[in-house]
Amino acid sequence: MFPQSTVLDPLFWMAFGALQVLVFAGGNQWAKQYALGMNGWKWSIVGGWWASLVLTIAGAFTLLGENEGLAGWYFLGFVGTALIIAGAVILRVLIVLKPKAKQ
Repeated sequence: MFPQSTVLDPLFWMAFGALQVLVFAGGNQWAKQYALGMNGWKWSIVGGWWASLVLTIAGAFTLLGENEGLAGWYFLGFVGTALIIAGAVILRVLIVLKPKAKQ
């Protein structure tokens, strides 16, 4: 991914892993703050979407590192765009299915 570099590749993947920790640590608080009423099936959908996004990014950058730059950018562009749209749909579904506030 970073040609002629022995330091940047491991640093990128370590930062990418650290991002996962922050996402999982903050996801629960984010759901509580917006009162989404998360349960098992909602967490499964969100987790599956996040895993797909992470694998898409990792796959695209792996292709870039293997000197398959065009394939990496196409993979990131097409699959990444579809996943971003799916993420917006999932967010909309979570907002629509939010439990009503008791008054």
